[in-house]
Amino acid sequence: MKSKGRGWLNYLAIIFIYNFSLTVYAQPSLGSTEGTLFSLQTVKKAVKKTARTKSDRLKRSILTSSKKNRRLNRDDNVSYVDSFHLKISKPLSIDASVHYKTKNGTAVAGVDYTETEGVATIVAGQTSVDINVAILVAGTGKTFSLVIDTPTGGKFPSDVSSLAVEHVIINSVSEGGVLSHPVLFSLVVPPLVPDSFGHQLETFTNHETSMQIQAPRGGDLCMMDTAGTLRYLTKEAGFGVAEGQVQAGNAIAVRQPSVHWTGNKALFSMVIGGPSEAYDQSYRANKWQIYELTNLEVVVSGATPIITKIANQPAYNNISPIYGSDDQIIYTSDAPLFGMTHTYPQLDEYESSPINTGIFKLNPSTGKVIHLTHSPSGDFDLQLATDGRIISTRWEHLKRDQQANSYRSGDGWQPRPVNYLSEAVNAAIINAPAIKNGKPYADADGTPYDLFPEASEDVINSVSTEPNKDPNERLHDFNEFLPWEISENGEGHQTVNHVGRHEFGGLFQAGSKSDDPNLVDDIGDLSKNTLRDTVNSDSGIFQIKEDPRAGHEGTFYGTWSREFARFSSGRIFEFSLPIGKKPQDMEIIDWTNAMIDNETNTLGHFRNPLMTMDGTMLASYTTQSAVFDSNAPYTFRLVKMEKKNNSASSTEHIASNPLLGSPIQRTIIYWGDSEQTLSNSVEMSETGVVEIVQRAKPKTLKKHPINPIEKSILDEEGVNEQELREWMKQNNLALIIIRNMTARDAADRQQPFNLQVPNGVKTASAPGKVYDISHFQIFAGELIRGYAGNEVSGRRTLATPLRDTQITPNLISSNLIDTNAPVEAGIKIATDGSVAAFVPATRALSWQSVAPDGEAIVRERQWLTFAPGEIRTCEGCHGINDKTHAGNPPPENKAQALRDLLKAWKDNK
Repeated sequence: MKSKGRGWLNYLAIIFIYNFSLTVYAQPSLGSTEGTLFSLQTVKKAVKKTARTKSDRLKRSILTSSKKNRRLNRDDNVSYVDSFHLKISKPLSIDASVHYKTKNGTAVAGVDYTETEGVATIVAGQTSVDINVAILVAGTGKTFSLVIDTPTGGKFPSDVSSLAVEHVIINSVSEGGVLSHPVLFSLVVPPLVPDSFGHQLETFTNHETSMQIQAPRGGDLCMMDTAGTLRYLTKEAGFGVAEGQVQAGNAIAVRQPSVHWTGNKALFSMVIGGPSEAYDQSYRANKWQIYELTNLEVVVSGATPIITKIANQPAYNNISPIYGSDDQIIYTSDAPLFGMTHTYPQLDEYESSPINTGIFKLNPSTGKVIHLTHSPSGDFDLQLATDGRIISTRWEHLKRDQQANSYRSGDGWQPRPVNYLSEAVNAAIINAPAIKNGKPYADADGTPYDLFPEASEDVINSVSTEPNKDPNERLHDFNEFLPWEISENGEGHQTVNHVGRHEFGGLFQAGSKSDDPNLVDDIGDLSKNTLRDTVNSDSGIFQIKEDPRAGHEGTFYGTWSREFARFSSGRIFEFSLPIGKKPQDMEIIDWTNAMIDNETNTLGHFRNPLMTMDGTMLASYTTQSAVFDSNAPYTFRLVKMEKKNNSASSTEHIASNPLLGSPIQRTIIYWGDSEQTLSNSVEMSETGVVEIVQRAKPKTLKKHPINPIEKSILDEEGVNEQELREWMKQNNLALIIIRNMTARDAADRQQPFNLQVPNGVKTASAPGKVYDISHFQIFAGELIRGYAGNEVSGRRTLATPLRDTQITPNLISSNLIDTNAPVEAGIKIATDGSVAAFVPATRALSWQSVAPDGEAIVRERQWLTFAPGEIRTCEGCHGINDKTHAGNPPPENKAQALRDLLKAWKDNK
């Protein structure tokens, strides 16, 4: 519908929602029931025809409606709230209001829906408002209208007195529509050689920029509208090279779009520039940077996209960008820890390959960057949940350096692993003594043996090359990708709701002590997750997205994938962990066949599941099932997930036909290691789909929460909380408290759980050996492991007992270190089982409890990061659901160790 007036309604953006039929009509005079009637199909054709005409683009008016459908197997007789979404294309300087009222059609107010009338106001500076109508009987196919009139704050179009939208009450996509809302996705070039290691779609080391494997140029940021029409937005905005040209100076690769909750703008990462001549490697200095599509609100109506580079971002590989609740930008990056460029790139704990260093937050206006998590092996796939938690996939490979084992066993790894004395730029390589404290300290080449965690096996010869291995301790091999959470201010870092491996499933590790029959190799029986046995240990959950629909907060969907050569694709499943829910009560719901993880399956693989506002799940799907090679290229197509059968009890879904029909094929021409350009004809992958729709603004979590029990100790000891926090911030420290080290979650039985403090508290739940734990040893992730020569640049994180560093020079003197402890920097456990310590902030940390003779008893299995000034309480050793092994509730004692530490702090500050 076209309007000739100049009022604010002229700027209504056209966004079609196809989960019902729309009829739009204009009434020639106020109160008239006659008018020109426009069908949905007529409006669609008009929009498509004039989409490129700038003078007409903003002259169309329509109300849009977004129905919040319920989940699968829902009862259609249950009422729900429907929202009509009134939207203008740009904010006004004053408030603009309209009167609205529902009008019966075949649907009757009070029977099919609730009669609704009022005034809707789009506030100055905003662009939309929702008008809610309660639907009483869904699925009837009956219609009613919402009429808007009597505008104030803006001039009404001269030839239109009121507008109305007719709504058909149904629960499915209307015939003729492909999507309820437009979507963005990345068009990605597959590897150009038969090797996928580090490709942008793979599980880890996916941030580098090589042309043939990691980030082949030739992709696009794409949009598909509700009718299924495809647009190449980066191409429209002037980025990339034309088909048939060499992927050189202006070539691009794109990844990971995310849409602002208003639906008005979007972020994505893009690398620009490819090799410009034969043998050229200089282009690899080009980094993934964050770009913003600033005018998305009008792009959906046909406007030319405006894409700009985010200002003031660091010149490193910045990927997975999302908007924070304050409109700052949260992302992952390989920027070096504490700006220590001489340690760049950080190397992961598995393959000693370059990895991102964690999650960052950027204020584009000021350039201020906050490092939220230090990740020794990488954080991936960020999302800000509606409850304010940043959700990510975190790769935990907390193990000793397998490259050092490989070098020592002579199975082929080169060069020689070395340790530096410190992280300082001029630190010397250690020429380690052969014996220290009566034990072998270093090998014949002078490289010190790792201290934490348990000894690990050589990956090829399956033997340990470490002479200090405890003969009673099983070898340790650890590999997991689990969902993690952290607040936007960097606090509360943990797995989502402190969920553990024994809740998600998988046989991850044998009991840590070989002579203790109480320890088990399986995962116990307390978790309600019935699908635990279908989850493997060398895999994890990727591309986690929250369900955006009202009433589904805290429900997440993700891809469970093996770690290598599958492009982080596999089966799709759902899990629900809203704030406060106990992980043992979580259950995984498979959306696909669980056997997709089996290498022999013929069902293909999925990735990037996205639940849309209308209850339809989108995903990327490939028919390939085997590991990637030249015969299994893994081309992903955008599909809808469809139920395999109509059984109410079945949740298995299969892929629809690709939404874009035939695959997009491109010929990629580029310079490589030859005198002539190379050429590959490829099918492009359609990945990273996100919906262009308004959704609830995420909450902002409270800063610096402190548990009331610990707060009472501060008050009783006369310590001002704010003064303590400011001191910690100035010294880049956090405070951690564990109330009772002898208390452990009832389901975690892979490490000792019959524990006692000598002459103190005891928690034992089974007959057999009881372990004395006398000290607590904290390890900081220091970047001091390197590799001699020039073959491998960068540093690997190494678990190092707490010590003073350039970043935290007063750490040891601030803590109650026991000089008689059996281990380096040991902190005595109080008789009530408690521990308190100041720890380095913004640095990966882990820890263990030890016996009086120094034997490690219980080890933390992850690396955690704490924010400067954070005060963090753990009730026991490892997350407790609702009871300990002894059947007790989580400890609530006032930690004696905290009192002792605060008294010392007051005396020394």
